[in-house]
Amino acid sequence: MLVILVALSGLVGAVAMPMLGAVLIFAAVKSLRPGEIAVVWKTAHTGKIALLVTFGATLALPVAAAVGVCVFCSLLLQLNKELMELRVVQLEPTGDGRLLEHPPPATLPDDRPVVLDVYGSLLYAGARTLGTKLPDPRGAHRPVVVLRLRGRTSLGSTFFGVTAGYAQQLAASGGRLYLSGVEPEMMAQFHHAQVKDNAGTVKVFQATEVLGESTIEAVADARTWLVGQAGDPP
Repeated sequence: MLVILVALSGLVGAVAMPMLGAVLIFAAVKSLRPGEIAVVWKTAHTGKIALLVTFGATLALPVAAAVGVCVFCSLLLQLNKELMELRVVQLEPTGDGRLLEHPPPATLPDDRPVVLDVYGSLLYAGARTLGTKLPDPRGAHRPVVVLRLRGRTSLGSTFFGVTAGYAQQLAASGGRLYLSGVEPEMMAQFHHAQVKDNAGTVKVFQATEVLGESTIEAVADARTWLVGQAGDPP
């Protein structure tokens, strides 16, 4: 197309503007996908917002400004989606080999490990949201949290900052943070972020081929550690 425009620039310049407008309208109509629009409209509210903003910006603004508005809107909607979808749950063994999932406690119990699992993204705003949803360790005696991270192959600096801050809160109450199910390729990242065995307040357990094995090991280690700390003054 570029070669044609350069080679035949004189002829192209002679084309009437209404004709060029008709070509653009035809191209726009052919680019519409009614089936895909219907799917977006029916599936999610964020999709509706993005669709309407994109359509309105394209009609009312220059192309460059419309692209900028659409990119900003998409980023804002993605961050909001991460905030809304992140969920923290507590896992408790039922005694028959199964795990019971229920909402985490608002405050941590004394001298007992609490296993937490996270659904949703832990990147960007998701990590900040995690920090607000973790149980409060203040007022507890030697609280222990085992945070399960299995399957996560990417974690940002925000997550490491939130984790380090929470570990310090636990340590202030005489407790400790355990991170279980950490993928092998993530172990080096934890080490470089100075989270791994950070002053005894964080202990990391690498994921194994057996589902839940590293979490069970972390809980066992936490109970052993609590027994060893039992003689310490509160």
